[in-house]
Amino acid sequence: MRRSTAGTRTADDEDRRRTDTERRTHMLNIAIIPGTSRPQALNPQIVSWVEAQLAGRDDIRAEVVDFGEFDLPLLDEVVPAGAKMYQNAHTKAWGAKLDEFDAFIFVTPEYNHSISGSLKNALDFVATEFNHKVAGIVNYGADKGVRAAEHLRHILANYKVAVVRDQASFSIFTDVTDGAFTPTEVSAAPFASMVDDLVAWGGALKGVREGSEAVTV
Repeated sequence: MRRSTAGTRTADDEDRRRTDTERRTHMLNIAIIPGTSRPQALNPQIVSWVEAQLAGRDDIRAEVVDFGEFDLPLLDEVVPAGAKMYQNAHTKAWGAKLDEFDAFIFVTPEYNHSISGSLKNALDFVATEFNHKVAGIVNYGADKGVRAAEHLRHILANYKVAVVRDQASFSIFTDVTDGAFTPTEVSAAPFASMVDDLVAWGGALKGVREGSEAVTV
């Protein structure tokens, strides 16, 4: 006599659904933030590379969040961002989007030993949306963009962002060929450990935020 396995399959299906739900719940939501609004910049190619590197991981959900799509003017909020008393629709939309994420990867060029003015302006609009979250930096430039990365670390510290140590640094001379981003193995290598730390720290900081919200309530 053939024994029916319908009940077993149903139980297995339920277990898989439960596992998938738990996995999605514990996935780290990462925003990949392009660091410049400059036309025809190298930035979109590196952002796409970052996206591709994250695509194979099952512990991450990543999305490119371009501040250029929020039509942010030069900073026009009257009250400092820390108060979160936003008056303008573009600020509210930008802040609400950032609120969705647990972690951030900034893909920043180096302009005049710093980050771009457009990225700094976008950051100045908000504040608490970054609190007790984690970030990684992918930087590039003539000297691999390391000075921009260091400046960005100082800025993010003011937002209570934990920036992981490892960062991927690319040279416009050795990691770009005829205008195309062609990262060398040595330049790309730190990216994997950076992401591992993002996941580890991001999970820990979720608990910090949940504890803070519980105290506030």
